Amino acid sequence: MLERRELDERIAEIKNKRDQTVGEIRDLAAFIIARDDLGKEEAVGSYGDAAPATAAIVETVIGEHGDSDFLQLIAGRDAEHVWAVLDEAMETLRAMEPRFYAGILRRIQN
Repeated sequence: MLERRELDERIAEIKNKRDQTVGEIRDLAAFIIARDDLGKEEAVGSYGDAAPATAAIVETVIGEHGDSDFLQLIAGRDAEHVWAVLDEAMETLRAMEPRFYAGILRRIQN
């Protein structure tokens, strides 16, 4: 299994490439997911099912906002995690489909 440092290095390597292939984008997504899952395991660590109370973790949970598969999937999830995943997806979209990416930003802005 890859260590967090190795995952971070591979993520940075792909992100810093000027032109990524579809395969590299897939690898990037897999590395990010693996890193995020590894982070969850590290947070639990030897404390069992939760991080220590002294960490004072504050979560914002996403409510239910519709019936689409996406909205149903994110309902009840930690907003910070969902935003991080969406940000990564948007960066991938910006690299692969810049016009579509710009259109999304315009719709959000308006």
